[in-house]
Amino acid sequence: MKGTFHLVEDSFAMCRATQTGACCDVLHSIIWRYLLLVNCFDVKCFSAIVSTTKGPGDMTSSRPTLTIQKAYAVAREAFEPGGADLVGVEIEWPVHKRGSLSRPESADFLPIMNRPLPNGSRITIEPGGQVELSGPPLESGPATLRAINEDAVILHHRLRAHGLIPTDLAVDDRRPPHRILDLPRYRAMESFYAHRGREGTWMMTNTASVQINISHHPDGRNVRWELANRMGPVLVAAFANSPGIGPDGQRWQSVRQAIWNGIDPGRTAPVPVSDQPGTDWAQYALAADVFFIRGGELGTSVPPGLTFADWMTTGHPAGWPTEDDLRYHLTTLFPPIRPRGWLEFRMIDALEPDCRSAAVLVASTAIEDRVAAELVDLLPDTQDLWVTAARDGLNDPVLRDAAQLLLGVVELHLRRHPTHSSAAETVATYIDRYTKHGLAPAHVHGDIETDAFPRLDAAVVAAP
Repeated sequence: MKGTFHLVEDSFAMCRATQTGACCDVLHSIIWRYLLLVNCFDVKCFSAIVSTTKGPGDMTSSRPTLTIQKAYAVAREAFEPGGADLVGVEIEWPVHKRGSLSRPESADFLPIMNRPLPNGSRITIEPGGQVELSGPPLESGPATLRAINEDAVILHHRLRAHGLIPTDLAVDDRRPPHRILDLPRYRAMESFYAHRGREGTWMMTNTASVQINISHHPDGRNVRWELANRMGPVLVAAFANSPGIGPDGQRWQSVRQAIWNGIDPGRTAPVPVSDQPGTDWAQYALAADVFFIRGGELGTSVPPGLTFADWMTTGHPAGWPTEDDLRYHLTTLFPPIRPRGWLEFRMIDALEPDCRSAAVLVASTAIEDRVAAELVDLLPDTQDLWVTAARDGLNDPVLRDAAQLLLGVVELHLRRHPTHSSAAETVATYIDRYTKHGLAPAHVHGDIETDAFPRLDAAVVAAP
């Protein structure tokens, strides 16, 4: 859910939770040095981290300085290739205490975060106490999978050694939503989403995903952006893992995706795709509401109704936006495919390890040049099927056929690679177990129960 710079915010939360506020400045300094030593995902991410995090006392501009031209230029930064061609993975797990379903407190995680992992994966904590592991970006899907899976085994051993049990749930329906991180950003986010309903709190505290990060094409073409959005709904359907009753009273294959769809469509809907992606991203961002303005000790929470474009035009009592405020605003937008100097695939449900590995291999292999060229010719365009994918999954015939095609092409390509035979077997096993039968993990799991959605009148549910 969060980017690397939120590790800094989490460090302050840990200090406050353990009543060791005097250590915060020292810890802040240590973490910045750590972030400059590890590979974030792309070198230019480091400058974005520094520029988008304001310390206490930093303020917005006292007068209008950000022009539309500058705003569009900032948005275009998200599509600039970083040089290296890399794949990264981030995995989230809901966590409960051994012997109960109670959530850990922030301090409970300190013992597992004080030692590095062998392959350099980073451990961070989500607002509801989900543990997130961000693996090192490497040259291929199989390579990054090996690294993060090895680190995940060690992380889970550490968690269990301290009485904390991770689970593979995409939606944790065992307990009501509750936020354990008390940070200004998260307070503002929860308050903002609460104006629409309960989906926001559920998203923040009771959902988990596997996120796949893939570099833009090194030559600067936007072919990966286009293909990612074209096959995104297929990935949602093929790997759906959170079945249950959705907002329309019908059974959904991915309730997690239904929750995300409902929190604020202006920041979670897919970004329109054209031959001008930088412009599309800028327009999407400027039309999205602002929910938090940084500055001062705690920042300023903003209720729904102030778009970033409005803020640029009319200002706010807290000040006028700067380029850095826009860069920060971009981190508060959560489309299923998010450009960020690379591509974030944010829409895949949390999965058990073998299924998760298959999802990572499919997405990362599909964007390789030879495979992408084949898929562009063969794969149907499913960009209009995001909701259908989350609701109907592979019950939809177009998505079922597309998933069988996509996974079949990926498996065949992996088999042709002399060092990827194990990866090919992982995808083949998933196809044999699920895809060729028109199934996803959601088809074999019991329904989750959630009060994330407003109750519908029986007459509304029954209406055609």
